[in-house]
Amino acid sequence: LHIASHYGNENIANLLIEKGADVNYAAKHNISPLHVAAKWGKANMVSLLLDKGANIESRTRDGLTPLHCAARSGHEQVVDMLLEKGAPISAKTKNGLAPLHMAAQGEHVDAARILLYHRAPVDEVTVDYLTALHVAAHCGHVRVAKLLLDRNADANARALNGFTPLHIACKKNRIKVVELLLRHGASISATTESGLTPLHVAAFMGCMNVVIYLLQHDASPDVAAVLIDNGASLDSTTKKGFTPLHLAAKYGHMKVVQLLTKKDAPIDSQGKNGVTPLHAACHYDHIDVALLLLEKGASPHITAKNGHTALHIAAKRDQMDIATTLLEYGADANTESKAGFTP
Repeated sequence: LHIASHYGNENIANLLIEKGADVNYAAKHNISPLHVAAKWGKANMVSLLLDKGANIESRTRDGLTPLHCAARSGHEQVVDMLLEKGAPISAKTKNGLAPLHMAAQGEHVDAARILLYHRAPVDEVTVDYLTALHVAAHCGHVRVAKLLLDRNADANARALNGFTPLHIACKKNRIKVVELLLRHGASISATTESGLTPLHVAAFMGCMNVVIYLLQHDASPDVAAVLIDNGASLDSTTKKGFTPLHLAAKYGHMKVVQLLTKKDAPIDSQGKNGVTPLHAACHYDHIDVALLLLEKGASPHITAKNGHTALHIAAKRDQMDIATTLLEYGADANTESKAGFTP
């Protein structure tokens, strides 16, 4: 009967039941035919087994109900059918996972939507106090996370260790989920039981794009000092060859630039395209950063791969103040780029 349930073979199933097969027979790990039919999305078999007296609340060794199985596999038709037949919507596995957690884990938006339509508690928690939003954040499932937030999931729900969904998204480098959570009111300054903010978590995990995004959204830059004092590399680079100083200069984070230059970060380090932190500051019109870099000894003469100096960039972008500053620091107004252009 388990095999017939797997393949959705009603005729064989009917024959077996007529011959006395037990519709609730528990195989290894307490798996019933209904669990199998639900897992494989065989709606015809689910209907047949329920009509023949299958226990809709039966549990596997780990505490999974047929509804858990259907939700985890994203079979929305079976999810809906089981709920209409009275399946326990908040049943928990041994780890405390509800069917909604299962749908979130598998990025099954429609299954999650049906569960929520049937009044599944959006902030149901596991034994570790993880909500479905924590699970979606961990897996990077943006569409499920958006659905949960649209249904008023708590963006600042705290797990047992104090981790919010934002902490988890930062830890797993889920930048899209980070963006979504911040748009929905997630606290950028929430701390875990051990005092870590989302920025700390992203930085310790080396998720540079998340670090920059958080800094852009007013996260405290003090974390940079913590990292450097704990041996973080000042010359580690991104795929484009950018150091932390490049990124701080690009985004105009004056406090971070001050800290990095004070700690002797390589001031004229060049990315793969030859760009220095000074080039980056000029390109994005951060005159205060450009001035600080020059004061700290940044060279105004270095050229990128296309032959552009910082003065070329300032001239091209019509940045009078930066151009004036560069000239005061000895930039050559007649340097030619590879294409033969002077500033």
